[in-house]
This record gives sequence, C-alpha cells and structure tokens, in this order.
Amino acid sequence: MLGERVAPLTAAHERTLPVLAPLRDLFPGGALRRGWVVTTAGDGATSLALAVAAGPSAAGSWTAVVGEEGLGLAAAAEAGVVLERLLMVAAPEPRGAAEATAALVGSVDIVLVGSEVRLGAADHRRLAARLRERGSVLVQLGREVPGGADVRLQVVSSRWSGLGDGWGLLHSRHVSVRAQGRGAASRPRSVDLLLPGPDGAPVLAEDRSDRLPAGAGEPATPALPGAALPDNGASAVVA
Repeated sequence: MLGERVAPLTAAHERTLPVLAPLRDLFPGGALRRGWVVTTAGDGATSLALAVAAGPSAAGSWTAVVGEEGLGLAAAAEAGVVLERLLMVAAPEPRGAAEATAALVGSVDIVLVGSEVRLGAADHRRLAARLRERGSVLVQLGREVPGGADVRLQVVSSRWSGLGDGWGLLHSRHVSVRAQGRGAASRPRSVDLLLPGPDGAPVLAEDRSDRLPAGAGEPATPALPGAALPDNGASAVVA
C-alpha cells in the first residue's frame, strides 16, 4: 500500500511541519500546521508552492504533485524538494484528480495540486475533513479553493534581474509575497524574497539584495525582446 511505504514522517501528535527560514514570517508560529489548505497565486505561484514544500521535504517528508505535468524537476530540486521523496501523479479528469488527491492525503505530508486541476466544492469539503483527520497539508497552485484556504499566499509584485542591454541570464527574481488566512493566520503578513534566488533556493531579499553571482556580469546569449519568463521549472536563460 502507498500509505505504508511513504506515510508521513512526523508523528500524528506533532501538529506542525517546518518551512524554509525565508518563509517563516509568512506563517503563524513559523511553520505549517497539519490539516491546512494553502493556496499560492500570482506571478511565481509555482516557485512559491515549491518553496513551501521544500521545508518539509528537506526534513524527510514526502511530497506528491497532482496534475502539474509541466513542473520542472530541476527547479524543484533547486528549490529544496528532495526528488527521491517526490511523487508525480497525472490527473487527466476531475474525478480522477479528486480520487488521487484523497488517496494521497494521509499517505504523504504535502500534496501539491496543479493549477489546471479543478475540484468541486463537495470534493474540497471531503478533502478538508480528510486533511484534518490525517494531518497532511494541501497546497493548491494558482487558484482559490471553494470554502477558502487556511493561508493564502499571493505574489503581489515580481521583478527578474540579471539581464543587460539585450543580453544576459535571468539569475533571480525579486518578489513581494503577502499572506493572509483565517484563524491564527488572519493577521496579514508579508516578506520580500528572491524566488528563485541565484542558486535556485529562496532567500530573503534583504539578505542578498540584487547582488550578482560570480560571472553574472559577463555577456551571455542575446535576449529576444518579449521573451517569456519561466515559472514552471524551465531554465531561466533568455535566448
């Protein structure tokens, strides 16, 4: 059985999961509470969801991704998600997505639901009850959920750095993230991050500012005007 192989690492009585240090100010108590529903939205929602999952993953938890087939594994690893404890689950239609998500809740600590997965209000009510009972955390990428989330993470501004005049590498993105929810998370919180930072992992913007990593000032592949900026794990090279 899946649950027997990858059951949540933390004992049931331990009601929180760790988050990476740069994200702690976004959550009451500086941690994820088991049973929570968290949503991410805005330009950088995918990177933000990976950053949320990275803390528990680094501490030994399993993560499952449902229906986000374009997710870049390299970006997930750079964000801090341990690939050896990552499950990727295809979800071609709503009924299958709901069943897959319900099966994963209680089997893994973090269930990340892709932005294209549309679950109904009844599905979310059942999932919310199961989350509270089993102690997993559901992270919904890129959309609100019926009934609301315990914590809503919104990227309110986003700016890439690293490009010169027609050339360069996109080496980091400065984002402002706002968090608000219900209960203990009702007080608005915000942080400025490099997401991803120069090495892929998120860092507080004031810790690194926009300093270029070694070699970043050298001309690289010419940039095309209007080139799209990635948020699905594709290489952040403008070419």
